[in-house]
Amino acid sequence: MRAIAVLATVLVLTGCSPTEIACTEIGAPPGVGVTVDKALATKVDAVRLTVCWDGNCHDRNVSLSPGSDTVDQGCNGTGPDSACSATAVPNGTKIGFVEVLGLPAGTVMISATIRKAGKHVALPEIAAQAKPTYPNGPQCPAQGNQVQVVVGASGLR
Repeated sequence: MRAIAVLATVLVLTGCSPTEIACTEIGAPPGVGVTVDKALATKVDAVRLTVCWDGNCHDRNVSLSPGSDTVDQGCNGTGPDSACSATAVPNGTKIGFVEVLGLPAGTVMISATIRKAGKHVALPEIAAQAKPTYPNGPQCPAQGNQVQVVVGASGLR
């Protein structure tokens, strides 16, 4: 019992506690993540979003790149010297992210224009929920608000 009391005193005096959590300086920008469905990805050359809230609208071109899935490669052993790995495997989608400064948490309206086979196609506006991100986990302060949308055969969702 005395050993526990001594350990607790040392932890308090050194400023350490088993529940102390470090929050790093990592950030997450406010914005919209875009995925172009596999069925459309080879046909869509470009995406332009319009994001609106409180009477203000922001137009952004989305830079697209190939999407991928992460495949677990397993681990080689156990303990502190073990190593685990994963690999990215193309999944046929296209992805992108656009920063939208001032994006609030809550409902925002998003519409898109895509360039498909050289022609511009307008997609109907949808309501989407932007939410705060927690890159250090929920025990740390929130960072930029973000929302994810998908460009699919039936439009924007």
